[in-house]
Amino acid sequence: MKLPTLDDIDCDGKSVLVRLDINVPIKDSKIIDTTRLESHIPTLKELESSKVVILAHQSRPGKRDFTTLKAHADILSKLLGKEVKYIDEIFSSRVIKEIRSLEIGEVLLLENVRFYSEERLERSAEEHATCHMVQRLKGNFDVFVNDAFSACHRPHASLIGFVPVLPSVVGRLVEKETKALSKVFDSEGKKVFILGGVKMDDAVRVLKNVLRNNIAEKVILMGVVANYFLMLSGFDVGDLNKKVVEENKGKVNDEDIVKIIKEFGDKIVLPKDVAVDVEGVRVDVPLDEFDGKHLIKDIGVETISMLSKEIPKYDVAVINGPAGVFEDERFTLGTLEVLKAVSKAKYSVVGGGHIATAARMFGLDKEMDHVSTAGGACIRFLSGEKLVALEVIKEYWEKKWKWELK
Repeated sequence: MKLPTLDDIDCDGKSVLVRLDINVPIKDSKIIDTTRLESHIPTLKELESSKVVILAHQSRPGKRDFTTLKAHADILSKLLGKEVKYIDEIFSSRVIKEIRSLEIGEVLLLENVRFYSEERLERSAEEHATCHMVQRLKGNFDVFVNDAFSACHRPHASLIGFVPVLPSVVGRLVEKETKALSKVFDSEGKKVFILGGVKMDDAVRVLKNVLRNNIAEKVILMGVVANYFLMLSGFDVGDLNKKVVEENKGKVNDEDIVKIIKEFGDKIVLPKDVAVDVEGVRVDVPLDEFDGKHLIKDIGVETISMLSKEIPKYDVAVINGPAGVFEDERFTLGTLEVLKAVSKAKYSVVGGGHIATAARMFGLDKEMDHVSTAGGACIRFLSGEKLVALEVIKEYWEKKWKWELK
C-alpha cells in the first residue's frame, strides 16, 4: 500500500495536527500498559521542529475507562523527555488561544475526542469536514498527520474529517504497520495463519481471505474458534463449551462455516487434544477420550508438540488470538509454545490485542519481526479489507494535496 508519509511533506516550523491512538488499558484509574503510547514516539520525535497538537481518544461512552487524557499527557511527557501540555477541551476559544500560543518544539494534547458527540458518527470525509470540530480547528494548522493505525478502520471525524481541508500524510507507526502487514501478502514462500481466541467474526474474516485467495498453505485454529470448527465437524464439545461458542459467534453463520470446512478441510488444522480444568487442575485429554463435561481452556500437549515442529517450517507465520486462557498459569503452555514456534518462522507477525499482550508477557515480542499495535484494523488488513482512514488520505493526496504542495 503506497501512502504519503512524513517523507513527502515539510513539517519544519509548521503547525501540525496529529491523530494518535493512545487508547490504553486502565485499571483502578491507572494506565497499566504504555505500549501504544510508546509506539507513537518516533513520529512525535520527528516533529520536534514543529508546533504539535495531538487529537486522541480513550475508550468510548458508557465504558468504565472512558476518561480524560490527563494521565496520557503525563506518560507522553516522560517518554518524550519534555512536557506535553494538556487541555481539558477540544475546540473551545480557550483551546484555539492555547494552540496559537505554541512555540516550535512544544506539544499540546487535547481532550478525549470522543467527548465530542459527532466524532463517532459514520459519515464521509466530506461530511465530517463540515462538523464544528474540523471547522474550528482547521485554520490553525498547516498539516494533518494520521498515526492512529489502530483506529484507521473507523470513519470518524478526527480520522477522516481533516483530510479534505488540510494536506494529510501518515505517521511512522502507520507506515511501519502497513509495510509489515503488506509483507505478509507480498513475500514469497509458504504461509501459515494461526487463528485463536474467542472472536469468531475476526478469525473467519481472515480465514476466508487467506484460503479463498490461495494465500495460506495452512490455517491452524485454536481457542474457542477451534472449538466451533470442531463442533461443526461433528465433534461433541459438550454443553459448557457450546455455550461459550454461542456467546462469541457474533454474526458468523453455521452453514457458511460448514461450506468452508467441506471446501478447505485439507488446509484447516484443528487440535488433536485439549486441556481442561478439572477441579482446579490442568488435565490434557485426547479428543476421542473427551467427555464434554469440562471447560476447554487450552490446546493439549500433543497438539502443542505437533505445532512446535510444524510452524517453524513456514516462510511466513501470522498469529492472531491465543490458544487458550493464557492469563491463568495452568493454561499458558499452548499460547507460549505456539508463539515460540511462530518466532522461528522466517517472517513472523503477531496480531494486536490479546495475542500481542501474551507475546509481551512472555518476553517474545522482541523475537518477532512485527507485533501489531492494532486489533480491529489489523484484522481488517489481514482480511483484505480497505481501511477507510488510509484510503481517504491516499485519495486526497493523489487528487489534491500532492499537486497543491508542488
